[in-house]
Amino acid sequence: MEFTMNEQQQMVYELAKDFAENAILPRVEEIEKAEHFPKDLLKLMGESGFIGINFGEDVGGMDMGHMEQSIIIKEIARVSPSTGCVLDVLLLGLEALGLYANEDQRQKYLAPCIAGDQAVSFAFTEPETGSDPKMLKSTLKKTGEGKYLLNGVKRFISNAAYEGPIVCFALEEGEDGKDIVTGIVFDKFCKGYSISTPWEKIGYHGSEVYDVFMDDIEITEDQILGKHGDGFTQLLGTTAYGKLGFTAVFTGTMLGAADLAVKYCKEKLHRGKSIAKFPTVQLRIAEICTYAKTAELLLLSASDVCDNNHFASDDIATMRYVQSFTAQAKGYAAEMAPKVATLAVNALGAYGVCDEYQVERFLRDAAIAPNIEGSGDIQKLIYGMYALKG
Repeated sequence: MEFTMNEQQQMVYELAKDFAENAILPRVEEIEKAEHFPKDLLKLMGESGFIGINFGEDVGGMDMGHMEQSIIIKEIARVSPSTGCVLDVLLLGLEALGLYANEDQRQKYLAPCIAGDQAVSFAFTEPETGSDPKMLKSTLKKTGEGKYLLNGVKRFISNAAYEGPIVCFALEEGEDGKDIVTGIVFDKFCKGYSISTPWEKIGYHGSEVYDVFMDDIEITEDQILGKHGDGFTQLLGTTAYGKLGFTAVFTGTMLGAADLAVKYCKEKLHRGKSIAKFPTVQLRIAEICTYAKTAELLLLSASDVCDNNHFASDDIATMRYVQSFTAQAKGYAAEMAPKVATLAVNALGAYGVCDEYQVERFLRDAAIAPNIEGSGDIQKLIYGMYALKG
């Protein structure tokens, strides 16, 4: 077993680190205060190959893997968790299209998003039911041969204010009269599409989320993702990989907070000497770095599982196997991110709560970690159930 990056991964790491420090860091405050993530930075991420790192060259991707994708998200989130989140939610929607779109849908939607010209949204969560596919309220009703009307409300949807495709899930009546979950892909801002004002959040201020209102949106057969009734399997497959991206965001958040804490403790003087000499400071830094490094190792391990266990659309066993590892990594990172960020704030003492020293921003972003893309407790249950089956 090797714990070093290969040549390709090292190159990706250096590119992501350079991009984060030179393209993102100088604009962190702008990103935090903006209502939208800057479109020129979105385009720049596309041109740098970061959005399409895990997709084929036929749609403008780099044809690499989830390991490289995790490295990129982690290093970007290490400087700006908001930007890491923006990139990750883009990739969540692209994963759904990459796994389940037909060739016409792939060619229509993937290339513009990978280039950074458009932004895909992934719409599953709803106001009344959260993320329970059996309780969806959004409906897809047939009105004629190959024609449907889509109605409903989706909650906390990222990139909803950007032009581009949206991957959506709704209930429809199956051939046997029972409700089935079906995936749909269509263009945002079509007739019947509207959004709320952005939700105000404690963190991730550069990554806006909205309610999406769908009022008699006309859907045709060519906008169905896969087959009617495949929605539950599509959700399982997409989120199996999707958990990995958020693990990378949370891990980057921890590493970024650790960087700031270490830097401060090295530079802060007490009676002419660095406070790094104090055992209590060393213990705190050791704790911070150990938690962050453990999350990073779980992230890379889960990334390796994803790259070595590809699954077909009906291969539920492999989907659940992959999901167990990504759930384990995400559950740990989601739980530890707030703890690490709090320790980092405390390492700076009174300066830790001041905007100028930046670490408080990592704490605000980390506070969201246990509550998005499946709660931290649910991730533990997923992994625990799989571990007990083994």
